[in-house]
Formats: sequence, C-alpha cells, structure tokens
Amino acid sequence: MTIFLLILVTSISTPLPLLEAEDTIARGATAMYMITLEEGLDYWVLMNFEDGMDLDIIVASDEMDYDEFIQLPYFEDYMYAREFAITEGATEGTEDIVLTAPYTGTAYIIIHDIAETGGDYHLRVF
Repeated sequence: MTIFLLILVTSISTPLPLLEAEDTIARGATAMYMITLEEGLDYWVLMNFEDGMDLDIIVASDEMDYDEFIQLPYFEDYMYAREFAITEGATEGTEDIVLTAPYTGTAYIIIHDIAETGGDYHLRVF
C-alpha cells in the first residue's frame, strides 16, 4: 500500500507537459513546433536525444514570418529563425532552457540538426 501511495503522489506532483513530441529528425534538417505563451509565465523547454547527436533549439518570437521561414532551405531557415530568437540553446548535448515569456501570443520552437547526424529526440515544454 505504501509503494502505491508513493507512486500515486509522484505521478500527481509531476505536471503534464504543455507540448510533448517524440520524433526523428533527418540529417541536417530543421523541425518546428508552435506554442502559445502567456506574458510573465516561466516555461521550461527540455530536449533529450541520442548520444552523438547535436541539436540546437531556438524559441522564436511571433515577429518571425512563418511563410518566409517555411520557404527557406535547410540551415538558412535556422539562421533566419535566430534573428527572432527570444531564447536559444546551442550547447552540445541535452538542451534545457527556462524562458520567461516576454509577451502573450504565438512562439515557434525551432530544432536544427547542427551536427548533421539525424536521429531521435524527445521535446517537452512545461
């Protein structure tokens, strides 16, 4: 009974992600997700992936032109999104970013395979 209660408390105290994606990215590719921010709230963006991969992540503001972004070739789309970054993670290994929303509205989460290896990743936003 004690173990059951411990599992129940742990599952209740862990919040569900606002966004969760388990996906595969092609070698050198860019992926995009949209979220809605609420000004002043803190968001935790966490991305895990396989050893040997290096993925960079950007949260771009709603000032980024979606139609222009989507028309650009790989890497150019990532560089364009960086111009509108409100936060970014460009470290080797797991990405772990805390973002305090500067406005209420849409934001774009951009993931780019900077190491050009491709592979699986797990993205969560809390």
